[in-house]
Amino acid sequence: MFSRCRDSRRDAGSVQMIMLVAMLCAAGLALTALRVARANDLRSAAQTAADAAAVAAVTPLRDAALAAARAGEPPDLVGLWSVAPDTGAADTPYARAARRYAAADGAVLTGKVTPSGARGQTMKASVRTRGCVIKEDGELTDRDRDDLAHRRNVCTDARGRTGIVKGHGTATAVAELRLPECRHVNHGGTDAEANYDELRCDGVTVWRQNGGGAPRSRIIRLFKIRLVAKEDPTPYTGTPFSGIDGGGGTVQNHCKNGRTPDPGLPFGERVVAWAQCWIGTPYSWGGGGASGPGTGICCSPGGYSGANTVGFDCSGLTQYAVYQASRGRITLPRTTYGQVNAGLRVSAGELRPGDLILPNPGHVAVYAGNGQMVEAPRTGETVRVAPIAGRGFYAGVRITPPAGDR
Repeated sequence: MFSRCRDSRRDAGSVQMIMLVAMLCAAGLALTALRVARANDLRSAAQTAADAAAVAAVTPLRDAALAAARAGEPPDLVGLWSVAPDTGAADTPYARAARRYAAADGAVLTGKVTPSGARGQTMKASVRTRGCVIKEDGELTDRDRDDLAHRRNVCTDARGRTGIVKGHGTATAVAELRLPECRHVNHGGTDAEANYDELRCDGVTVWRQNGGGAPRSRIIRLFKIRLVAKEDPTPYTGTPFSGIDGGGGTVQNHCKNGRTPDPGLPFGERVVAWAQCWIGTPYSWGGGGASGPGTGICCSPGGYSGANTVGFDCSGLTQYAVYQASRGRITLPRTTYGQVNAGLRVSAGELRPGDLILPNPGHVAVYAGNGQMVEAPRTGETVRVAPIAGRGFYAGVRITPPAGDR
């Protein structure tokens, strides 16, 4: 009987041991689950911050394209170069926007915000959370303990404990600007191609020559920013695209006639020379730009499409001439309505070679001197030198030479 009592006590002790082990295992599993939950919370917070940062990085270009449309310019000819001429700068407008929105969600940018696409319309941003998971006491190495004593590599976790960083939440996101389809409309005038007086985007009138158009609050909804799975496969070069071979890349030292304008000429004369070197090139609505002639777009107010023609329209030629003459330091707005405000206004009597001349609000050319201008006139014609007499005068614009030029 005594032995049976002893066996009973042994059995009770075994049960208690088993229960203790089970409790310890349960506590360990609960701690592991808590750590996993905290890590998942950090990853979720990081993804939220990365999404916000990528979307914010696209907004400066969205705002520039929106402003262009409200000024009568096709927004698809606006690129990141309009808001960030130097993407290699330490602090670009799109990086500032991304940093601000990441911070609002408790995160910091890691690495650079990188644009892609011919216009720089896609942005990738990576972040890490300020919040962290810290190492438990049993995970600390001797070096960790020394770091902790000297307050190195430490952070405060969600429970308010300060310790050695075990990890942060990290995430990457990509966002893209999607533009509405815009086209000019002409309600009459002497030239159905040049004198457009309305711009419509997705059927909404966003600009009228004599004022009006939908309010900004309605127009902005047409300029959509969406999160996407990956970057644009077309690299962003920072050079206004021409439409040739997917766009991008400068064509300095290249003219149709194979001869490069003399770099020693004064700035204004260089502008004229670079415009003249493409004499004979076809007109293409929406065609060309700072890096050379290119395929255009559809369609002009007169219904002409430049989508299958490699060449220049009027403002594409002037943008090219100034960009090349300035050795890439001056990028004019892409359209006539932007270029008229790109420099100092001058009267017809004050025109000098290299000034822009606008016979009417819808057409721009390079003044060549002696009563002549270099222009890309209209569909069916080619870049030419033509007299300004009898063409009218709306405005003259003098572009300030780059610093150190003349």
